[in-house]
Amino acid sequence: MYKQALKVYENAQKTAIPLKELERLAIARMTHKLIKARDNFTQGKESYDKYANALRFNQKLWTLIQSNIVDNPTNGTASLRKSLLNLSLFIDKQTMIALRNPDPNSITPLIEINKSISGGLHNHKTPSDIKTQTQKPAITNIAR
Repeated sequence: MYKQALKVYENAQKTAIPLKELERLAIARMTHKLIKARDNFTQGKESYDKYANALRFNQKLWTLIQSNIVDNPTNGTASLRKSLLNLSLFIDKQTMIALRNPDPNSITPLIEINKSISGGLHNHKTPSDIKTQTQKPAITNIAR
């Protein structure tokens, strides 16, 4: 019985998504929504609603990023935090412009920013990320 529980725990550790990967996936999904809203935009209420929902969802995601930066001032370098906060202010401003004056081209800068951030999260590995990937689950050493 104990070995079966241990096996389940080990498998859960192997399939758990690291935080950076989860962040990357959230931004990538948001980018996809923005691209879809831009590419399928037509005049009309239903199209505008999808366009506006994508913009608002993107803004919520960036509000979470802002909040995380403010709530965790020791995460990342001061320069990185400042850059991300400035970027989020640009995103807020660009979102308001896009909502006021619906134009699918006004979403493009937001898409490009999200792609850059998502790509950076995907390609950036810190020493602790590498150590985490090669580390065995801590509990496996106990039961064998």
